[in-house]
Amino acid sequence: MDQFYKGKNNISSKANRSLMAGVLMLVLVFVSLYLVFVHKVQVISWFYFVPVTLFMILSSYYIRRGVIFRFGARGERLGLVEALHLPDDYHVFTNVSISYQNYSQETDLIIVGMKGIYVVEVKNHNGSIVGDAADSEWTQYKVGRGGGKYSKKMANPVKQVKGQVYKLSKFLKEQGINVWVEGIVLFTNEAVHVKVHNSSVPILLPDKRLTHHILTYKNRQYLNKTLISKVVEIINTLQNK
Repeated sequence: MDQFYKGKNNISSKANRSLMAGVLMLVLVFVSLYLVFVHKVQVISWFYFVPVTLFMILSSYYIRRGVIFRFGARGERLGLVEALHLPDDYHVFTNVSISYQNYSQETDLIIVGMKGIYVVEVKNHNGSIVGDAADSEWTQYKVGRGGGKYSKKMANPVKQVKGQVYKLSKFLKEQGINVWVEGIVLFTNEAVHVKVHNSSVPILLPDKRLTHHILTYKNRQYLNKTLISKVVEIINTLQNK
C-alpha cells in the first residue's frame, strides 16, 4: 500500500456549501408560503412573489450545482482508490494547490515514486466525449432520463493537466529539483466513451487502470530514494499551506 497524504477537497467543500445554500433558500420559500396560505398573512401579491420566485430559482441552481460538485468529488475519490493500489514506496497526494508566477491551480492527484512524478486530472463524466487535444473545450453527448439526447461543453482536461504539470515542474525547479513530470487524464465512470484526437497526454478509461499504467510506463526519468524524499517533502509543504 502506498503512502497517502490527503489534502482538503475543495470540490467537496463547494458541493456542501452549494447544497446548504440551496436547502436554506428552499426552506425560506416554504416558510413564506406557509405564512401566506396557512396563517393568512396579508401581502401585496406582486411584491411578495418576486422574492419568492427568485429564491426558488436560486434554490434550484444551488442544489443542482451541489449535486454536480458531489459527482465530481466522487470521481476524485475513485481515482484515489485506484492510486492507493500502488506499492509501498509510492506517495499519493490529493488536492495540492500549485502556484507559479502568481497563478494557482489545484491538482486532483500527484503521485511520486521510483517510476517518476505523475499529475493526474480525474474526471467522473459519463456519456460520449469527443474533441481534440488542442481544443479549449470538448463536447459531451448524453442521454437524459426520458431518453432525450443532448450535449454540453466541458473544459479540456488535457490542457488542464498540462498547466498543472508545467507549474509543478517550474516550482520544483525553483527549489533546485530538475525532474520530468508526466500528466495523465483519468476518467473513472464506467459509462463513459472518449474519442479524443492528437493527445500527447495519456487518457485512461476504467478499463485502462491507473496503477497498471504507472507501473508499466517507460518514464523519461527514474527517481532514486534521495530525490523522492526531497520531492515528497516539498509537495507535503505545499499541501499543508
